[in-house]
Amino acid sequence: MKNIFIICAVLFAAMYAVAEATMVRPKDDGKVHLRWATDPNPARVVQVGAFGAMFPTTAVAVDPNASGDPTKVIVQCATGSGADVIDITADTTQSMVESGILLDLTPYAKQMDFDPSHTYPAVQDALMVGGKQYSFPANVSVNAIIYNKRIFDDHGVPYPKPGWTQDDFVRVCQQLQKNPSKSGNSDIPFANTGGTGIVNDFIVGNGGQYFEPDGLHAAFDSPQVVAAVQQYYDMMYKSKVIPTPMEASNMSAQGGWGSGGMTIFSGGKAAMIDTGRWFICSLPNYPDLMGHLGAVPMPRVGNRPSGVSCGARAVGVNAKSPHWRDALKFLQYLASPQYSKIIVDDGDSLPPNPKLASSGKALVTDVVPDPSFHEAFVEAINSAKPFRYSPFIDASVSSRWYGDYMGKVENQLMTPAQAMKALTAQINQQIRTNLERRPDLQKKYEQVTGKKYTPNWS
Repeated sequence: MKNIFIICAVLFAAMYAVAEATMVRPKDDGKVHLRWATDPNPARVVQVGAFGAMFPTTAVAVDPNASGDPTKVIVQCATGSGADVIDITADTTQSMVESGILLDLTPYAKQMDFDPSHTYPAVQDALMVGGKQYSFPANVSVNAIIYNKRIFDDHGVPYPKPGWTQDDFVRVCQQLQKNPSKSGNSDIPFANTGGTGIVNDFIVGNGGQYFEPDGLHAAFDSPQVVAAVQQYYDMMYKSKVIPTPMEASNMSAQGGWGSGGMTIFSGGKAAMIDTGRWFICSLPNYPDLMGHLGAVPMPRVGNRPSGVSCGARAVGVNAKSPHWRDALKFLQYLASPQYSKIIVDDGDSLPPNPKLASSGKALVTDVVPDPSFHEAFVEAINSAKPFRYSPFIDASVSSRWYGDYMGKVENQLMTPAQAMKALTAQINQQIRTNLERRPDLQKKYEQVTGKKYTPNWS
Protein backbone atom coordinates (compact mmCIF):
# COMPACT_ATOMS: atom_id res chain seq x y z
CA MET A 1 0.00 0.00 0.00
CA LYS A 2 2.86 2.36 0.90
CA ASN A 3 4.53 1.70 -2.46
CA ILE A 4 1.29 2.38 -4.30
CA PHE A 5 0.93 5.69 -2.45
CA ILE A 6 4.49 6.68 -3.36
CA ILE A 7 3.93 5.77 -7.03
CA CYS A 8 0.71 7.80 -7.16
CA ALA A 9 2.44 10.77 -5.53
CA VAL A 10 5.27 10.61 -8.06
CA LEU A 11 2.83 10.35 -10.96
CA PHE A 12 0.80 13.30 -9.66
CA ALA A 13 3.95 15.39 -9.29
CA ALA A 14 4.99 14.50 -12.82
CA MET A 15 1.56 15.36 -14.25
CA TYR A 16 1.57 18.66 -12.35
CA ALA A 17 5.01 19.51 -13.71
CA VAL A 18 3.89 18.78 -17.27
CA ALA A 19 0.75 20.86 -16.82
CA GLU A 20 2.79 23.75 -15.45
CA ALA A 21 5.29 23.50 -18.29
CA THR A 22 2.66 23.39 -21.03
CA MET A 23 0.10 25.82 -19.61
CA VAL A 24 -0.68 28.64 -22.00
CA ARG A 25 -0.22 31.94 -20.17
CA PRO A 26 -1.37 35.25 -21.60
CA LYS A 27 1.32 37.66 -22.72
CA ASP A 28 1.72 40.87 -20.76
CA ASP A 29 1.28 43.12 -23.80
CA GLY A 30 -1.85 45.05 -22.88
CA LYS A 31 -4.07 42.90 -25.11
CA VAL A 32 -6.95 40.62 -24.20
CA HIS A 33 -5.94 37.09 -25.18
CA LEU A 34 -8.67 34.67 -26.24
CA ARG A 35 -8.42 30.93 -26.83
CA TRP A 36 -10.28 29.29 -29.74
CA ALA A 37 -11.13 25.59 -29.31
CA THR A 38 -10.74 24.41 -32.90
CA ASP A 39 -8.64 22.04 -35.00
CA PRO A 40 -5.00 22.92 -35.78
CA ASN A 41 -5.65 23.49 -39.49
CA PRO A 42 -2.73 25.52 -40.96
CA ALA A 43 -5.36 27.93 -42.36
CA ARG A 44 -6.03 29.10 -38.80
CA VAL A 45 -2.75 31.08 -38.87
CA VAL A 46 -4.12 33.47 -41.49
CA GLN A 47 -7.54 33.55 -39.84
CA VAL A 48 -6.30 34.55 -36.38
CA GLY A 49 -3.90 37.06 -37.91
CA ALA A 50 -6.73 38.82 -39.72
CA PHE A 51 -8.74 38.95 -36.50
CA GLY A 52 -5.83 40.67 -34.77
CA ALA A 53 -5.63 43.21 -37.58
CA MET A 54 -9.34 43.97 -37.26
CA PHE A 55 -9.26 44.17 -33.43
CA PRO A 56 -5.72 45.30 -32.44
CA THR A 57 -6.43 45.21 -28.68
CA THR A 58 -7.58 41.59 -28.78
CA ALA A 59 -5.68 38.46 -29.84
CA VAL A 60 -6.83 34.89 -30.35
CA ALA A 61 -4.81 31.68 -30.24
CA VAL A 62 -5.83 28.21 -31.42
CA ASP A 63 -6.38 25.69 -28.63
CA PRO A 64 -6.74 22.21 -30.20
CA ASN A 65 -6.72 20.45 -26.82
CA ALA A 66 -10.44 19.61 -26.79
CA SER A 67 -11.28 20.07 -30.45
CA GLY A 68 -13.78 17.48 -31.68
CA ASP A 69 -14.59 16.22 -28.18
CA PRO A 70 -17.78 17.94 -26.94
CA THR A 71 -17.69 16.12 -23.59
CA LYS A 72 -14.21 17.42 -22.87
CA VAL A 73 -15.24 20.92 -23.94
CA ILE A 74 -18.22 20.84 -21.57
CA VAL A 75 -16.10 19.65 -18.64
CA GLN A 76 -13.39 22.23 -19.25
CA CYS A 77 -15.85 25.11 -19.59
CA ALA A 78 -17.86 24.01 -16.57
CA THR A 79 -14.70 23.93 -14.42
CA GLY A 80 -13.44 27.31 -15.58
CA SER A 81 -10.57 26.11 -17.78
CA GLY A 82 -12.35 26.12 -21.14
CA ALA A 83 -11.51 28.15 -24.21
CA ASP A 84 -13.22 31.49 -24.77
CA VAL A 85 -14.70 30.62 -28.19
CA ILE A 86 -15.65 27.07 -29.15
CA ASP A 87 -16.26 25.19 -32.39
CA ILE A 88 -19.64 23.45 -32.34
CA THR A 89 -21.86 21.55 -34.77
CA ALA A 90 -25.61 21.06 -35.08
CA ASP A 91 -25.54 17.73 -33.25
CA THR A 92 -23.59 19.09 -30.25
CA THR A 93 -25.29 22.46 -29.77
CA GLN A 94 -28.27 21.16 -27.76
CA SER A 95 -26.15 19.33 -25.17
CA MET A 96 -23.83 22.32 -24.76
CA VAL A 97 -26.76 24.68 -24.25
CA GLU A 98 -28.32 22.34 -21.70
CA SER A 99 -25.01 22.14 -19.83
CA GLY A 100 -25.03 25.93 -19.51
CA ILE A 101 -21.66 26.57 -21.14
CA LEU A 102 -22.83 28.52 -24.20
CA LEU A 103 -23.62 32.21 -24.00
CA ASP A 104 -27.00 33.35 -25.32
CA LEU A 105 -25.95 35.62 -28.17
CA THR A 106 -29.41 36.96 -28.94
CA PRO A 107 -29.05 40.26 -27.03
CA TYR A 108 -25.83 41.13 -28.91
CA ALA A 109 -25.97 39.48 -32.34
CA LYS A 110 -28.14 41.95 -34.22
CA GLN A 111 -26.34 45.01 -32.91
CA MET A 112 -22.95 43.48 -33.77
CA ASP A 113 -24.05 42.19 -37.20
CA PHE A 114 -23.74 38.46 -36.63
CA ASP A 115 -27.40 37.49 -36.21
CA PRO A 116 -28.71 34.59 -38.36
CA SER A 117 -29.78 36.92 -41.19
CA HIS A 118 -26.08 37.38 -42.01
CA THR A 119 -25.68 33.80 -43.20
CA TYR A 120 -27.51 31.29 -45.43
CA PRO A 121 -31.18 30.50 -44.74
CA ALA A 122 -30.38 26.78 -44.85
CA VAL A 123 -28.20 26.92 -41.71
CA GLN A 124 -29.97 29.59 -39.68
CA ASP A 125 -32.04 27.15 -37.60
CA ALA A 126 -28.89 25.23 -36.63
CA LEU A 127 -27.59 28.35 -34.84
CA MET A 128 -30.68 28.47 -32.60
CA VAL A 129 -32.00 26.54 -29.63
CA GLY A 130 -35.38 27.41 -28.20
CA GLY A 131 -35.59 30.57 -30.28
CA LYS A 132 -32.24 31.88 -29.00
CA GLN A 133 -28.99 32.19 -30.96
CA TYR A 134 -25.92 30.40 -29.60
CA SER A 135 -23.43 30.39 -32.49
CA PHE A 136 -22.38 31.79 -35.86
CA PRO A 137 -20.77 29.82 -38.71
CA ALA A 138 -17.03 29.74 -39.33
CA ASN A 139 -17.78 27.99 -42.61
CA VAL A 140 -20.74 26.28 -44.27
CA SER A 141 -20.57 22.90 -45.97
CA VAL A 142 -22.68 21.31 -48.69
CA ASN A 143 -21.77 18.46 -51.00
CA ALA A 144 -21.68 18.10 -54.76
CA ILE A 145 -20.34 15.39 -57.03
CA ILE A 146 -16.70 16.16 -57.81
CA TYR A 147 -15.42 14.23 -60.80
CA ASN A 148 -12.05 13.50 -62.39
CA LYS A 149 -12.17 14.61 -66.04
CA ARG A 150 -9.14 12.49 -66.89
CA ILE A 151 -10.94 9.28 -65.99
CA PHE A 152 -14.08 10.27 -67.89
CA ASP A 153 -11.97 11.13 -70.96
CA ASP A 154 -9.98 7.92 -70.61
CA HIS A 155 -13.19 5.86 -70.71
CA GLY A 156 -14.87 8.00 -73.36
CA VAL A 157 -17.80 8.92 -71.10
CA PRO A 158 -19.39 12.43 -71.25
CA TYR A 159 -19.16 14.54 -68.10
CA PRO A 160 -22.28 14.66 -65.91
CA LYS A 161 -24.45 17.75 -66.31
CA PRO A 162 -26.62 19.74 -63.88
CA GLY A 163 -30.17 18.43 -63.72
CA TRP A 164 -29.18 14.77 -64.00
CA THR A 165 -31.17 12.16 -62.09
CA GLN A 166 -30.20 9.24 -59.88
CA ASP A 167 -30.99 6.92 -62.78
CA ASP A 168 -28.54 8.97 -64.87
CA PHE A 169 -26.00 8.64 -62.08
CA VAL A 170 -26.24 4.84 -62.15
CA ARG A 171 -26.01 4.80 -65.97
CA VAL A 172 -22.89 6.98 -65.91
CA CYS A 173 -21.28 4.65 -63.38
CA GLN A 174 -22.17 1.63 -65.54
CA GLN A 175 -20.68 3.32 -68.62
CA LEU A 176 -17.46 3.93 -66.75
CA GLN A 177 -17.38 0.25 -65.78
CA LYS A 178 -18.29 -1.00 -69.25
CA ASN A 179 -16.08 1.20 -71.43
CA PRO A 180 -12.44 0.03 -71.32
CA SER A 181 -9.92 2.78 -70.63
CA LYS A 182 -7.56 3.89 -73.37
CA SER A 183 -4.70 3.90 -70.88
CA GLY A 184 -5.36 0.40 -69.58
CA ASN A 185 -5.92 1.78 -66.08
CA SER A 186 -8.46 0.09 -63.85
CA ASP A 187 -10.73 2.70 -62.25
CA ILE A 188 -13.86 2.63 -60.13
CA PRO A 189 -16.84 4.88 -60.93
CA PHE A 190 -17.51 6.24 -57.46
CA ALA A 191 -15.47 6.48 -54.26
CA ASN A 192 -17.64 5.43 -51.33
CA THR A 193 -16.74 7.25 -48.12
CA GLY A 194 -19.11 4.93 -46.24
CA GLY A 195 -21.34 5.54 -43.23
CA THR A 196 -24.00 8.21 -43.50
CA GLY A 197 -22.18 10.39 -46.07
CA ILE A 198 -24.00 10.18 -49.38
CA VAL A 199 -27.07 8.70 -47.67
CA ASN A 200 -27.77 12.04 -45.99
CA ASP A 201 -27.81 13.73 -49.38
CA PHE A 202 -30.08 10.99 -50.72
CA ILE A 203 -32.43 11.56 -47.78
CA VAL A 204 -32.78 15.27 -48.54
CA GLY A 205 -33.13 14.48 -52.24
CA ASN A 206 -36.04 12.20 -51.36
CA GLY A 207 -37.65 14.82 -49.13
CA GLY A 208 -36.86 12.97 -45.88
CA GLN A 209 -36.00 14.13 -42.37
CA TYR A 210 -34.49 12.71 -39.17
CA PHE A 211 -37.38 13.72 -36.89
CA GLU A 212 -41.00 14.76 -37.05
CA PRO A 213 -41.59 18.54 -36.60
CA ASP A 214 -42.47 18.22 -32.90
CA GLY A 215 -39.30 16.22 -32.19
CA LEU A 216 -41.25 13.59 -30.28
CA HIS A 217 -40.82 10.87 -32.89
CA ALA A 218 -37.98 9.84 -35.16
CA ALA A 219 -38.68 9.74 -38.89
CA PHE A 220 -36.00 7.31 -40.01
CA ASP A 221 -38.64 4.72 -40.87
CA SER A 222 -40.44 7.10 -43.24
CA PRO A 223 -40.76 5.98 -46.88
CA GLN A 224 -38.43 8.81 -47.95
CA VAL A 225 -35.58 7.81 -45.63
CA VAL A 226 -35.98 4.07 -46.27
CA ALA A 227 -35.92 4.75 -50.03
CA ALA A 228 -32.71 6.75 -49.64
CA VAL A 229 -30.98 3.98 -47.70
CA GLN A 230 -32.28 1.44 -50.22
CA GLN A 231 -30.78 3.48 -53.07
CA TYR A 232 -27.41 3.38 -51.35
CA TYR A 233 -27.71 -0.36 -50.69
CA ASP A 234 -28.76 -1.12 -54.28
CA MET A 235 -25.80 0.78 -55.68
CA MET A 236 -23.50 -1.44 -53.62
CA TYR A 237 -25.20 -4.82 -54.01
CA LYS A 238 -27.62 -4.64 -56.97
CA SER A 239 -26.16 -2.44 -59.71
CA LYS A 240 -22.75 -2.70 -57.99
CA VAL A 241 -21.64 0.69 -59.22
CA ILE A 242 -20.08 1.74 -55.91
CA PRO A 243 -17.86 -0.42 -53.70
CA THR A 244 -18.91 -1.48 -50.24
CA PRO A 245 -16.75 0.01 -47.48
CA MET A 246 -15.06 -3.39 -47.12
CA GLU A 247 -14.31 -3.53 -50.85
CA ALA A 248 -12.97 0.03 -50.75
CA SER A 249 -10.73 -0.90 -47.83
CA ASN A 250 -9.42 -3.95 -49.70
CA MET A 251 -8.78 -1.86 -52.82
CA SER A 252 -6.85 0.65 -50.78
CA ALA A 253 -4.70 -2.05 -49.19
CA GLN A 254 -3.95 -3.71 -52.52
CA GLY A 255 -3.13 -0.42 -54.21
CA GLY A 256 -1.08 0.97 -51.36
CA TRP A 257 -3.17 4.12 -51.30
CA GLY A 258 -4.18 4.18 -47.65
CA SER A 259 -7.76 3.61 -46.53
CA GLY A 260 -11.09 5.14 -47.42
CA GLY A 261 -12.94 6.47 -50.43
CA MET A 262 -11.39 9.92 -50.08
CA THR A 263 -7.90 8.48 -50.41
CA ILE A 264 -8.92 6.41 -53.45
CA PHE A 265 -10.34 9.48 -55.20
CA SER A 266 -7.35 11.63 -54.25
CA GLY A 267 -5.07 8.96 -55.69
CA GLY A 268 -6.77 9.27 -59.08
CA LYS A 269 -8.38 5.82 -58.92
CA ALA A 270 -12.07 6.84 -58.80
CA ALA A 271 -14.08 8.92 -61.26
CA MET A 272 -16.44 10.61 -58.78
CA ILE A 273 -16.97 11.38 -55.11
CA ASP A 274 -19.69 13.08 -53.06
CA THR A 275 -17.89 15.73 -51.01
CA GLY A 276 -17.60 19.41 -50.15
CA ARG A 277 -15.71 22.35 -51.60
CA TRP A 278 -13.25 21.97 -48.73
CA PHE A 279 -11.61 19.19 -50.78
CA ILE A 280 -9.68 21.82 -52.74
CA CYS A 281 -7.77 22.75 -49.56
CA SER A 282 -5.80 19.52 -49.99
CA LEU A 283 -5.64 19.65 -53.80
CA PRO A 284 -2.05 20.97 -53.96
CA ASN A 285 -1.01 17.66 -52.36
CA TYR A 286 -2.36 15.83 -55.43
CA PRO A 287 -0.77 17.50 -58.47
CA ASP A 288 -2.15 14.86 -60.84
CA LEU A 289 -5.66 16.16 -60.09
CA MET A 290 -4.84 19.83 -60.58
CA GLY A 291 -6.72 21.26 -63.55
CA HIS A 292 -8.68 18.04 -64.07
CA LEU A 293 -11.60 18.35 -61.68
CA GLY A 294 -15.20 19.24 -62.39
CA ALA A 295 -18.22 19.45 -60.11
CA VAL A 296 -21.95 19.04 -60.61
CA PRO A 297 -24.91 19.22 -58.19
CA MET A 298 -26.17 15.98 -56.68
CA PRO A 299 -28.45 13.96 -58.97
CA ARG A 300 -32.13 14.61 -58.32
CA VAL A 301 -34.75 11.99 -57.48
CA GLY A 302 -37.48 11.68 -60.11
CA ASN A 303 -39.10 15.06 -60.68
CA ARG A 304 -37.83 16.52 -57.41
CA PRO A 305 -35.19 19.26 -57.58
CA SER A 306 -31.63 18.42 -56.58
CA GLY A 307 -31.19 18.66 -52.83
CA VAL A 308 -28.46 18.03 -50.27
CA SER A 309 -27.98 18.22 -46.54
CA CYS A 310 -26.00 21.13 -45.15
CA GLY A 311 -23.94 21.80 -42.09
CA ALA A 312 -21.79 24.43 -40.46
CA ARG A 313 -18.68 24.48 -38.35
CA ALA A 314 -20.05 27.14 -36.05
CA VAL A 315 -18.50 29.02 -33.14
CA GLY A 316 -20.05 29.78 -29.78
CA VAL A 317 -18.89 31.77 -26.77
CA ASN A 318 -18.05 30.18 -23.42
CA ALA A 319 -20.58 31.68 -21.00
CA LYS A 320 -18.11 31.23 -18.14
CA SER A 321 -15.25 33.00 -19.91
CA PRO A 322 -14.01 36.12 -18.08
CA HIS A 323 -13.49 37.63 -21.54
CA TRP A 324 -16.91 36.83 -23.02
CA ARG A 325 -17.51 40.43 -24.09
CA ASP A 326 -14.28 40.44 -26.07
CA ALA A 327 -15.14 37.00 -27.42
CA LEU A 328 -18.21 38.51 -29.06
CA LYS A 329 -15.80 40.41 -31.33
CA PHE A 330 -14.65 37.09 -32.75
CA LEU A 331 -18.16 36.26 -33.96
CA GLN A 332 -18.42 39.77 -35.37
CA TYR A 333 -15.20 38.99 -37.25
CA LEU A 334 -16.62 35.69 -38.58
CA ALA A 335 -19.54 37.59 -40.10
CA SER A 336 -17.28 40.13 -41.77
CA PRO A 337 -16.45 40.25 -45.49
CA GLN A 338 -12.75 40.10 -44.58
CA TYR A 339 -13.08 36.71 -42.93
CA SER A 340 -15.32 35.31 -45.67
CA LYS A 341 -12.77 36.38 -48.28
CA ILE A 342 -10.18 34.25 -46.48
CA ILE A 343 -12.50 31.24 -46.63
CA VAL A 344 -13.15 31.85 -50.34
CA ASP A 345 -9.44 32.04 -51.12
CA ASP A 346 -8.35 28.95 -49.17
CA GLY A 347 -11.35 26.89 -50.36
CA ASP A 348 -12.41 25.82 -46.87
CA SER A 349 -16.06 25.07 -47.79
CA LEU A 350 -18.33 28.09 -48.28
CA PRO A 351 -17.85 31.43 -46.52
CA PRO A 352 -20.36 32.26 -43.78
CA ASN A 353 -21.29 35.51 -45.53
CA PRO A 354 -23.50 34.60 -48.54
CA LYS A 355 -22.64 37.84 -50.33
CA LEU A 356 -19.20 36.40 -51.10
CA ALA A 357 -20.70 33.20 -52.57
CA SER A 358 -23.21 34.73 -54.93
CA SER A 359 -21.88 32.83 -57.97
CA GLY A 360 -19.24 30.39 -59.08
CA LYS A 361 -17.22 33.30 -60.39
CA ALA A 362 -17.15 34.86 -56.92
CA LEU A 363 -15.61 31.66 -55.49
CA VAL A 364 -12.78 31.03 -57.97
CA THR A 365 -9.34 30.38 -56.49
CA ASP A 366 -5.81 30.03 -57.81
CA VAL A 367 -6.07 26.29 -57.22
CA VAL A 368 -9.41 25.89 -59.03
CA PRO A 369 -10.01 28.87 -61.34
CA ASP A 370 -12.99 27.26 -63.15
CA PRO A 371 -16.23 29.09 -62.12
CA SER A 372 -18.40 26.12 -63.16
CA PHE A 373 -16.72 23.95 -60.51
CA HIS A 374 -17.70 26.37 -57.74
CA GLU A 375 -21.14 27.02 -59.21
CA ALA A 376 -22.14 23.47 -58.24
CA PHE A 377 -21.72 24.40 -54.57
CA VAL A 378 -23.61 27.68 -54.98
CA GLU A 379 -26.53 25.72 -56.43
CA ALA A 380 -26.21 23.18 -53.62
CA ILE A 381 -26.47 25.70 -50.78
CA ASN A 382 -29.40 27.42 -52.47
CA SER A 383 -31.38 24.15 -52.46
CA ALA A 384 -29.95 22.64 -49.26
CA LYS A 385 -32.08 21.55 -46.32
CA PRO A 386 -30.88 21.22 -42.72
CA PHE A 387 -31.73 18.11 -40.75
CA ARG A 388 -34.22 18.43 -37.94
CA TYR A 389 -33.01 17.32 -34.49
CA SER A 390 -35.08 16.56 -31.42
CA PRO A 391 -34.79 18.48 -28.15
CA PHE A 392 -35.85 15.29 -26.34
CA ILE A 393 -32.74 13.24 -27.10
CA ASP A 394 -29.05 14.09 -27.31
CA ALA A 395 -28.31 14.49 -31.01
CA SER A 396 -24.87 12.90 -30.65
CA VAL A 397 -26.57 9.75 -29.32
CA SER A 398 -29.12 9.47 -32.11
CA SER A 399 -26.38 10.23 -34.68
CA ARG A 400 -24.20 7.46 -33.28
CA TRP A 401 -27.04 4.95 -33.44
CA TYR A 402 -27.80 6.03 -36.99
CA GLY A 403 -24.19 5.31 -37.94
CA ASP A 404 -24.33 1.92 -36.20
CA TYR A 405 -27.43 0.84 -38.14
CA MET A 406 -25.96 2.07 -41.40
CA GLY A 407 -23.00 -0.20 -40.69
CA LYS A 408 -25.41 -3.12 -40.38
CA VAL A 409 -26.93 -2.23 -43.75
CA GLU A 410 -23.52 -1.96 -45.38
CA ASN A 411 -22.53 -5.36 -44.03
CA GLN A 412 -25.87 -6.95 -45.00
CA LEU A 413 -26.76 -7.75 -41.41
CA MET A 414 -30.10 -5.96 -41.83
CA THR A 415 -32.14 -4.74 -44.78
CA PRO A 416 -32.57 -0.95 -45.11
CA ALA A 417 -36.22 -1.22 -43.99
CA GLN A 418 -35.33 -3.40 -40.99
CA ALA A 419 -32.49 -1.15 -39.91
CA MET A 420 -34.46 2.08 -40.14
CA LYS A 421 -37.43 0.55 -38.32
CA ALA A 422 -35.18 -0.68 -35.51
CA LEU A 423 -33.36 2.67 -35.31
CA THR A 424 -36.64 4.56 -35.11
CA ALA A 425 -37.93 2.28 -32.35
CA GLN A 426 -34.71 2.66 -30.35
CA ILE A 427 -34.75 6.45 -30.61
CA ASN A 428 -38.45 6.69 -29.78
CA GLN A 429 -37.99 4.51 -26.71
CA GLN A 430 -35.12 6.69 -25.51
CA ILE A 431 -37.27 9.79 -25.98
CA ARG A 432 -39.97 8.20 -23.79
CA THR A 433 -37.37 7.29 -21.17
CA ASN A 434 -35.90 10.80 -21.18
CA LEU A 435 -39.35 12.33 -20.75
CA GLU A 436 -40.17 10.05 -17.83
CA ARG A 437 -36.95 10.99 -16.03
CA ARG A 438 -36.63 14.71 -16.76
CA PRO A 439 -39.14 17.33 -15.58
CA ASP A 440 -37.48 19.94 -17.83
CA LEU A 441 -38.31 17.83 -20.88
CA GLN A 442 -41.85 17.31 -19.60
CA LYS A 443 -42.23 21.08 -19.51
CA LYS A 444 -40.84 21.29 -23.04
CA TYR A 445 -43.32 18.60 -24.11
CA GLU A 446 -46.16 20.75 -22.79
CA GLN A 447 -44.80 23.79 -24.65
CA VAL A 448 -44.52 21.85 -27.91
CA THR A 449 -47.86 20.05 -27.76
CA GLY A 450 -50.01 22.41 -25.70
CA LYS A 451 -51.01 19.37 -23.64
CA LYS A 452 -50.20 18.32 -20.09
CA TYR A 453 -47.53 15.62 -19.96
CA THR A 454 -48.65 12.15 -18.87
CA PRO A 455 -46.56 8.97 -18.93
CA ASN A 456 -48.91 7.36 -21.46
CA TRP A 457 -48.58 10.09 -24.10
CA SER A 458 -48.46 8.77 -27.63
